[in-house]
Amino acid sequence: MPYFLRAFSVLALITYSPNCYAKSAIEQIGDYTQVIVPAYAFGMAVQEEGWEGTRQFIYSFGAMQASVLGLKYSIDAKRPNGCDNRSFPSGHTAAAFSGATFIHKRYGIERAIIPYMVAGFTGYSRVHAEKHYWYDVVAGAAISGLFTWIFVDEYNYDKLQVSADPKSVYVGYKTEF
Repeated sequence: MPYFLRAFSVLALITYSPNCYAKSAIEQIGDYTQVIVPAYAFGMAVQEEGWEGTRQFIYSFGAMQASVLGLKYSIDAKRPNGCDNRSFPSGHTAAAFSGATFIHKRYGIERAIIPYMVAGFTGYSRVHAEKHYWYDVVAGAAISGLFTWIFVDEYNYDKLQVSADPKSVYVGYKTEF
């Protein structure tokens, strides 16, 4: 099995919550997006030269996941639908925002807009499904943001710029120090 598929499988297992099963389409999509966004971010990190981005992603995601699980099991917060007492904070939202915030911090806001939108939908899906209150979702996003901003550095890379019009082609090279 390729390395990326193994990593995706591990992410899916870490973020999967077997307690309250999805019923609506919105909830099911939220279950997928909690894995898709961090898997996409992880894939971006793996594509870098060297292991720095991958290491930073693993540290930030691992710290977030440990914190979220620690809080879930130490705070007795009943879910809105009453299925268990692990409402606070939202792990789905934390996982999705961990990926989106990693992309933002490492590669810039331009590349993180769509992942942030998907992560926002993940949070919405949790409230819509009555699995979390809005403050559970905000806390999950904040926890992931905190660990990402602690562990992740901006990626400085060389950029090859190419533009064209009907009469000419421009090729430029930009590097950051």
